[in-house]
Amino acid sequence: MKKTISTLLLFSSILTLFSLSYLASAQVAIGTRSEEVKLIQEILKTDPDIYPEGYVTGYFGSLTEKAIKKLQKRCGLPETGVIDEATEKCIYPIEYKIKVISPNGGESWDRNQIQTIIWEVTAPEAGIPEKPYIFWPRASIDLFRKVAITMPCAPGETCELVEKSVFVKHIATVNLFDMTYSWKITPDILNGKDYLIRISLGKKIVPVWYKEKMGQSLPQTGEIWPELPITVSPPHISWDESNSSFEITGEITPKPPNLEEVIKILEKIIEELQKAIALLKEGVPLI
Repeated sequence: MKKTISTLLLFSSILTLFSLSYLASAQVAIGTRSEEVKLIQEILKTDPDIYPEGYVTGYFGSLTEKAIKKLQKRCGLPETGVIDEATEKCIYPIEYKIKVISPNGGESWDRNQIQTIIWEVTAPEAGIPEKPYIFWPRASIDLFRKVAITMPCAPGETCELVEKSVFVKHIATVNLFDMTYSWKITPDILNGKDYLIRISLGKKIVPVWYKEKMGQSLPQTGEIWPELPITVSPPHISWDESNSSFEITGEITPKPPNLEEVIKILEKIIEELQKAIALLKEGVPLI
């Protein structure tokens, strides 16, 4: 009996290892259905020459495969129709390095002035041009803030106090190679010190771009970056942030009301008044 159990456990382990090996080498290809495919289709349809049909279904069918082959041809890759590692590097600027130049520490930014965020881009390795063809060369600009965090420790020990960067607000999704972005600080950002700008690139930021594109609510704390404590970077993303913190100052101008919401409220009031008038005309007392 023990021998049978041991054999089954060994067989199970082999199957597990085989499954993990398969998943590690799995590629997005025809027949795949996932949220990742949906986002890839959204990216592909930004170029009608690549994906003229523009269907966003989440299913990797023959039309998506054809679009990937066109993209691979443009990148000088074998036209397999499979989104492998080489194709991902053609779609996203995965291997590129980014460096925040400004703000990089010590600045005082007046919220009533337009401020410019500046960064540098470095090619992944020697021999690759600084700006090759990349289908989706996007980067996410986000506002962070330094906070002091007490790290866990054993009873009786002195717990270490460390500084961590906390996500505050998504600012914009931009072209990586523009290397500048002008921004006016919004009223929902409080005055204060210890602010940082972080710029990220890679597959991880695609959902952020999609929310902006569709006019949906922008990400909240934890949707882009994990909650504290952050021990490692999320997968498929590289980033850089200001070396030191900067300050945000200036008088906060109240945010103007959302006109669409105001109109809806007024329309509701008018509707209720019309009902009341109709009841009064019929002689029905309102109270």
